Parts: sequence; structure tokens; C-alpha cells
Amino acid sequence: PRISSDQPQELRVLMQVMPQPGPPQPPSMGTMPGPDEMRGVVEVQEPNDRAYFRARLLDIDSSGKKCQVRYLGEDECVWVALSRLRPLPPPMTPIEMERYVPREGEMVEVSFCEEGQDFAESWWEGTIQKEKGGFFFVQFPDQGETGQTQEVVEKDRLRPAYGQHPILFDKRNFPIPPPLAADLKATESSLPKVAKLANLIALNISTDGRNLVAIGASQALEMAGALVDMHFHKVPHLAKIAKQAQALQGKMHGVQQTLSSGVVEQFRVDHTQIGIMVGAKGSNIKKVQAMAGVSRVDVRQDGMVNVYADTRESAVAAREKLEVVQDRIPVEANEIGLIIGKQGQQIRELEQISNCRINVDNAHKEIVVMGLRSSVEKARALLTYTIETYKEQRDQEQQIHSLSQELFQLGVPLGAQPYEQSYGYAPMGFQGNVNRGRRGGAAGAGGVRGGGVVGRGGGGILAGP
Repeated sequence: PRISSDQPQELRVLMQVMPQPGPPQPPSMGTMPGPDEMRGVVEVQEPNDRAYFRARLLDIDSSGKKCQVRYLGEDECVWVALSRLRPLPPPMTPIEMERYVPREGEMVEVSFCEEGQDFAESWWEGTIQKEKGGFFFVQFPDQGETGQTQEVVEKDRLRPAYGQHPILFDKRNFPIPPPLAADLKATESSLPKVAKLANLIALNISTDGRNLVAIGASQALEMAGALVDMHFHKVPHLAKIAKQAQALQGKMHGVQQTLSSGVVEQFRVDHTQIGIMVGAKGSNIKKVQAMAGVSRVDVRQDGMVNVYADTRESAVAAREKLEVVQDRIPVEANEIGLIIGKQGQQIRELEQISNCRINVDNAHKEIVVMGLRSSVEKARALLTYTIETYKEQRDQEQQIHSLSQELFQLGVPLGAQPYEQSYGYAPMGFQGNVNRGRRGGAAGAGGVRGGGVVGRGGGGILAGP
């Protein structure tokens, strides 16, 4: 039953309650959004036509005579007279639709939609002139945009004329806490569910973003207060989930685009090597993604790597840049301590410069280098340089020592004290220097053989070049 505006406010009806008397109504044409998404959707009559366009109800002005709406498929919000609004006609069941047969002279409404849309955007009133072969000839009261007053349409585009039904309601503004404004906007799609639970006609964010506008009967508005407060409490968590879902959807979209137009190179690395491959702050991945023809690189926690590229050659080249390899470099026993350095400082510096993991295999007298192919090559060059430089220095120091000995024996003054080798050599008669070279060493490891045991601290070779 219709309830006029002069009756008590609490008796005003919701826009979407109680079907009005009249013949059963057919469902809307095409695939429409679900019930929650359609909450707050109304039909707005054009001022000069018997045509109704669907729009979402957003707000009501202070006079209660104008409403702000946004037509479906459009972005602009407009104010229209409240008298031009009507609720959506209630749909009929499939059985009722099958039994519905418009007769000659009957007033109907015909659905129209823009190209590419799958739901009725507008409904136009007309009169059935005749039916032939399942098609209906409809006479319109004006020419409309087509310039014709008559059209032939299929039955599924027809529904009985619904007429004009008044909409009566109130509204209430719920101020949005400023810290929640962004999260509430990000989760705006959840508002229809809140509106449904509160039995509201509509629940929207105001155009200035400061209020949550609730539209409905006064009783529903009272209930909405508690639900809105609870929703405000849940919004930060909902926004976090929404952002995660959006990020995954964007990632999936990018992968699907790449898969449809390129190639994928897949390989696996040991989970212990993921850090080496990725690099500090993802530096290695960023470099590869910047390569020509490479779209993206995805690395899973289990070590599976997917390289997306335009061509097979680009994908393979990217893989070669990311594959972790191992190299074993043979060294002399007395070179191991040099590479390790005092308290491991030398080997840590080599790791930092080369971006590789470097370990010593004492049993096989090898240096084991693990990293990206290019990084391993750099590490090998650094290790080779370190060892060869040490050998050159050792030869020079031995030569200096020999010359110093000869000059000393010939009585040639050499200054305050003769030259002392960094690896433990010292001229005869300068036992204190030899002892420094032997500190921490084992028996037989000092003297002219280079000082203490390599890599265990003290002087000798461990001092480095």
C-alpha cells in the first residue's frame, strides 16, 4: 500500500519494499549486477519523454525535493527532482515471464541499452500495435533518438508499464573520521552489504568525502548507526585485504598478458641460494627485468623462478644472468690464510665486492665460490689478483732480505735496523723480529719458512700484503 508524506514519518516506506498492485513484472533485460549491487538503484524519468533511465541514488538536499544521482555507466553526478524518481519494478519469476503475453493496445515498456552493455540502461513506454511471429510492433508517443515512432522488438525486451510510484524516505549523515577516509574509499564496494543489513535504501560516501550518507526509513536509519560504527572499526582490516587482492589481481593480469604474447622460461634454484640470486634489495632481479625483451621475473619461496620475455632468446639470456653457479679454485696451503685474512676480514671483503659466497675447503685445498655467473667470474679474478699479488710481494721481500743480508755481512750501514719481512723473515741477529713472526705458531712453522701457522692469528703471512 502507498503511504503519503502527510502520515507519520516512521510509517514511510522503503523504496524497495512491497510490490505495488498490478500485473506481474518481467525480469530486467540482460545480466544485471547482484541484489546488493542494485541496492540504491532507481529509475529516473526523462522530463520530456516517457522514458526511465537507471541511476544510483547518492544524496538528498536539505529541502527533501531534490536528489543527487549518478546514471549507470556515467561518472557525472547530477541533481534531479525527487518527483522524477521511481523504485525499480519488482521482477517476475521465470514461470510468470513465460506466461506473460502482451496484448494489442496494452501499455508496455521496452528496454534499450548502449552498444557493449549487457543490461538495460533505459525503459521506454509504448503501446502494442500487433504481434507477428513472436515479434511485437510497439508504437511510441514520440520519435526518440531513432526518429521513428514504431519499432519491432522481441518479447524478452518487454515488460508491463509500471507507471510512476512516489518514493518517500529520510537521510542521515555519519561523519567519516579523517584517518579512515582513504580506507573507506578503498572498500566502498562493501557499503551495499551494510545498507542491506540495516534495511537502508542506499549508503554512499558523500561527494566531498566527509560523510557517509544513509537513505531510508527513520527506523532503518536508527539501526544503521550501530552498523556504521562497527563498519568504521573493521574498515582498516578490510582495506588491507582489498589492497592485497588488488595487487594479486594486477599481478595476475600482467602474467596473463605476458603469457598471451610472450614466452616463459622456468627453472629452479635451491632455496638456500635465493638470496644470492635475488641480490641486495632485489638488485639482481631489477637488472634482469631492465634487459631488452624481458617483461618480469617472479621468484617463489620454494625456489621456482619464472622469466617472462618477448622471445625465447631474451628469456634464456635472462636465465643465464640469474642462474647460481659454483666454482672451485685450487690454492696452495700457505695461500689459504692470506685469502681468509685476519679474523676473516679479507674473505668478507672479497664476498662483499664480488656478491658471492666464498668458503675454504681445507681438505681439498680449494676456494669454493658460489653466486651468479658474472659474480663468480668477478670473484675468481679478485682471488687470482690477491694470490698473485701476494706471490709477487713475497718474491720481492725475499730478494730484499737476501740483499740486506749480504750488505749487512759486508758491513754496509743499513740505518736503524735492517728490513723485516711481513711473512716472518728477519736478518740473523735480530731475533726479536723473528719471534714476532712466530707468535702463535707451531714448531717448525717460523723462521725463514714464513712465521706462524697460516690463518691462526699473529704475524707472518696473516698480516697480508
